[in-house]
Amino acid sequence: MKFEPALIRSAPDGANLMEQAYQRLKRDIIELKRKPGEHFTEHQVAAAWGLSKTPVREALARLHRDGLVVPIRRAGYVASAITLNDAADLCDMRTLLQGEAAARTAAKGLSDTDQVRLTELAVDDGYGQLAGPYLDERLRQNYEFESIIANGCGNERLAASIVAVFDDLERVVRLANMLEPSMSPFRTEERKAIVDAILARDPDAARAAMTARTQSARREVLAALITSPSVTSVEIGVPKLSTSPAPTSP
Repeated sequence: MKFEPALIRSAPDGANLMEQAYQRLKRDIIELKRKPGEHFTEHQVAAAWGLSKTPVREALARLHRDGLVVPIRRAGYVASAITLNDAADLCDMRTLLQGEAAARTAAKGLSDTDQVRLTELAVDDGYGQLAGPYLDERLRQNYEFESIIANGCGNERLAASIVAVFDDLERVVRLANMLEPSMSPFRTEERKAIVDAILARDPDAARAAMTARTQSARREVLAALITSPSVTSVEIGVPKLSTSPAPTSP
């Protein structure tokens, strides 16, 4: 079975109204069309899309389980906040999971077709920035690159976990790119190191190269998020000091 992030996965044929509402709302939230903290109600969504409230209600319940919306008692929903802690956790999960996948993929080897496509996708230096009109295209290419490695590991649970992290991380990455659109000058070099290690069937080198790339991406994402006015304008409190008595000498 092949696992792919939602951004590059084909929509299921014949989806029912709840599934359609769920996918549309999810993409609106991930693509920041509904911004973090934005308030809306079942009635507003249903009326705007010409649906009854039942499929919208079911879709929102599912999005709540996904952590993308928060219900407000008798007042509808808000799109979930993006926090530095959660962004860091997602980046760390990506490092742990994708580092293991890269090592396993190198040990197992890729098909000739996947080797060629992975090599093509490693080159990412055409535009000079990630945001703007090229963002969706760049994200799709990036997710395809990561998906080839995830699916090449030979462990379906590991591949599925990696895809789930990328689905959760996409909204964070979009916000980071809005705040800081420039691209790391080492991006292509880091990708090529991953590809070279996988093609050389060197698990240790593949893990090291993937870890270097994902940790670099973590620094880029968090550095961008820190520039947000909602972060820079928050008051910094003084931590409480311990009032416990100092230990006495024997």
